[in-house]
Amino acid sequence: MTGLDWAMIVALLLFSLAVGLLVKDKASEGGMEGFFVAGRKMRWWFLGTSIVATTFASDTPLAITGWIAQYGIAGNWFWWSEVIAAVAMTVFFARKWRNSGVVTDVEIAELRYGGAQATVLRTVKASVFSTFVNCIILGWVFAGMAKISEPFMHWEALLGPGIYSFIEAWYPESLMFQTLDNSITIVLLLMVTLFYSTLGGLRAVMITDLVQFILAMSMSILVAYLAVQHVGGLESMWGQLDTLYPADADSEFLSAERVASFAPAFGEGVTGSLGIPFTAFVLTLGVMWWTSGKVDGSGYIAQRLYSAEDGGQAEKGALWYAFANFMMRSWPWAIAGVAALVIYPRAEVTQVAQDFTNCLQDASYCTAQIATCMDNRYACEISEYALLYKDVDASGNTVFLEDRERGYPAMIRDVMPVGLLGLALASLMAAFMSTVSTHINWGASYIANDFYKRFFDPNASDRRMTWVGRLSTLGIALVSAWVATFIDNIGSMWELYGGMMAGLGLPHLMRWFWWRANAWTEISGMVIGLSLATINFAVGQTSGYGEGQMSIFPAFMASHAVHVIAWISLAAGIGSLITTFLTRPVDESILEEFARRVRPMGFWNGHNHGYSSERGLLASVVYWCTGTVSIYAGMFGIGYLLKLNYALGFGLLALSIVALVITVHGINAVDRGAGDQA
Repeated sequence: MTGLDWAMIVALLLFSLAVGLLVKDKASEGGMEGFFVAGRKMRWWFLGTSIVATTFASDTPLAITGWIAQYGIAGNWFWWSEVIAAVAMTVFFARKWRNSGVVTDVEIAELRYGGAQATVLRTVKASVFSTFVNCIILGWVFAGMAKISEPFMHWEALLGPGIYSFIEAWYPESLMFQTLDNSITIVLLLMVTLFYSTLGGLRAVMITDLVQFILAMSMSILVAYLAVQHVGGLESMWGQLDTLYPADADSEFLSAERVASFAPAFGEGVTGSLGIPFTAFVLTLGVMWWTSGKVDGSGYIAQRLYSAEDGGQAEKGALWYAFANFMMRSWPWAIAGVAALVIYPRAEVTQVAQDFTNCLQDASYCTAQIATCMDNRYACEISEYALLYKDVDASGNTVFLEDRERGYPAMIRDVMPVGLLGLALASLMAAFMSTVSTHINWGASYIANDFYKRFFDPNASDRRMTWVGRLSTLGIALVSAWVATFIDNIGSMWELYGGMMAGLGLPHLMRWFWWRANAWTEISGMVIGLSLATINFAVGQTSGYGEGQMSIFPAFMASHAVHVIAWISLAAGIGSLITTFLTRPVDESILEEFARRVRPMGFWNGHNHGYSSERGLLASVVYWCTGTVSIYAGMFGIGYLLKLNYALGFGLLALSIVALVITVHGINAVDRGAGDQA
């Protein structure tokens, strides 16, 4: 890292601070409308880019680099399956969120259901989302940022031994992210993020999101390009991959053919390149996307949608997010992950890990280079050392193990030239701040709108609500950072989060599509999902499961986390339906007001009181299909071009364009006044 590299990082931080100062007055106008939904004046490209920037977390390229080593390119189906949900959210729900006029997604409960039970639902969901959900997500993000900063941010050299020792003596253990160097980096970035998001609200978050996304996307493309050039170009990379990872049944590593495949390989006795059974893969594509509580865009995505200028801008923004998120983001990371397998061959990294382990256990194995690395990782000349971490084996011995996720920051260090190295690191810091700023602003919106204004001061002035929003932002950030330090097993937290959200998928769909759904529909689904997920997590963390089991469900029912979440979804869905029929329907006056504001589509049997949807259900299904085809065709078209299969690649891109034109024409028909009813 040279002076030019550091200048790039400082420039990013100063820009973020300046945005907060420039828009703080705008954020103070209109109370919560100004602070949390940016005055509802955002254009489609602005709000769509902001959603993408939030999902573009700093940990994501690391996770994908790890998946490709373990599962191949097909490992991306863990998130590629979300294309179906993203397009469904666009055509069925984006316009409805904007029409609702709410400030938070949980506020929709009282608009849709009314009564005391709706108030309870709103309050409980706000509590869970503002704290626990944020802590899970930010815990993952902080862990990713720690891995990124570790090879670069040597604070003792930057600050000097005296200042560093002073900080070390006074720094609280309760805010320690693995090492002091990592902790200083994360706290500094968190302070900058807090400054601009607290002063400028959602407007500042979205402005910085736009710049941060452009920077992060450009740098991810550049990292992939330079990594491929580092190994001699695409043709050379695929050739070296074949040589390094032959189809050897005795090899502990994935073969080149499996690494390069876009689809999982299943067969008798084969788990598949996703590392999951065939049934779990089918559930991922056919069930998981619609049983998640996020299926309708609930959460921070909805916050962007009701910041739109109108319903049409919300729909186009959601569609832009779907394209940018899957077509643009997939391949720079995927190709960089493949290049990392060539730059740092797994066999060589494994051998280096063994050499360092031997050194720990017997000093006679320690070479001068190994000793230097273990004494000061920033002076280490063994490039593979950046992919290692310490752990304790079953016998209690300290060992070094390979962590392929660390290959991404290591590759940045090794392939980026002076100046661009700092810019690449700044881009990942930007991705980190974008995600954190969204989540703390989103969490604070619940505190201000669904607690303070709802229960304590319904007539609070705009000025007071702006300050409540700012203080809530600060509080959410501090609580999330503190709780995140306790999260050491992201996998188990993901399973807990997935199980909790699984109880809300069907109820969320029912509230938009079916007049008969009521507050108890969502309450029962939420309680069942939350209870089963929490019990499953608690048993796993304490007494453990039975022999051969990986959850509270019998082994024949669940052999993978996807199975567990699917069973929770089924139980919660059945419970929601039974509860719906056993409880009273929503009052007609409340249904009429909801229909007037939202104009829902689906099965309302006259209970929408003549307020029909701007676009019919059948037409929306058609555009859902064409939009999904367009994204998948475009995504795989780019993929085949990168694999040098030009005929198939260009053919899929042509299909993508045709399907996109049909989709855009269809969603624009509403705003042209065509009606497009079905």
